[in-house]
Amino acid sequence: MRKKPAFTLIELIFSMVIIGIAFTVLPKILQLAAKVSVQNVREEAMYNAVAYIGLIKSTAWDENNTVVDDILHVNAGDSDYDCNSSASNPIRKGGFTGSRNCKNDKNASILLGMEGNDNNISDDMDDFNSTTAKNDTNSRNYDLNVTVKYVTDIAENSPTFSSQGQTNKTTNTKEINVTVEVNKKQTALGTSLVKMSFTAQNIGQQQISYRNWN
Repeated sequence: MRKKPAFTLIELIFSMVIIGIAFTVLPKILQLAAKVSVQNVREEAMYNAVAYIGLIKSTAWDENNTVVDDILHVNAGDSDYDCNSSASNPIRKGGFTGSRNCKNDKNASILLGMEGNDNNISDDMDDFNSTTAKNDTNSRNYDLNVTVKYVTDIAENSPTFSSQGQTNKTTNTKEINVTVEVNKKQTALGTSLVKMSFTAQNIGQQQISYRNWN
């Protein structure tokens, strides 16, 4: 009678040990891979938010700063930052002759957002207000939402800063917020990935002088 091959007891024990190790380790590997994927999305979102902030910072403080380089007049700012355009030397307190001034007597814009003459091109910071940049790939679906608002100026020698918004008022300080909102995989990522803020001050627009060389 011919004998059929079979597993020995020791082979069965080794097989059970290997299967047990596989079932123990594999879920942890999958869990670690998922965490790495989530972290990659968060890092990418943070990088995009930083890049978007860099784009906003590269534009003028206000629409009128695309026309003149002046410090602009505001209607609810701290008086320490006022600039008297009617003075013989129209500069801000602490300034000096030849420094940025307010000689053109221009006001900061009350309405924040794209102006009619912008032709859908963001040329100043508040043009980005209420805008959304979308990343809608299958694995990475999120929005970068931007809000811009005037906030209370920091008073001279004050140790505190208030981010309370000013409605229908202009100050010397704008607060820009970039928030990354998740559209997919909210269970793993949450609804809001990143929020970054920065403030920009009414200090006039710096221009680079140039000349043509023949």
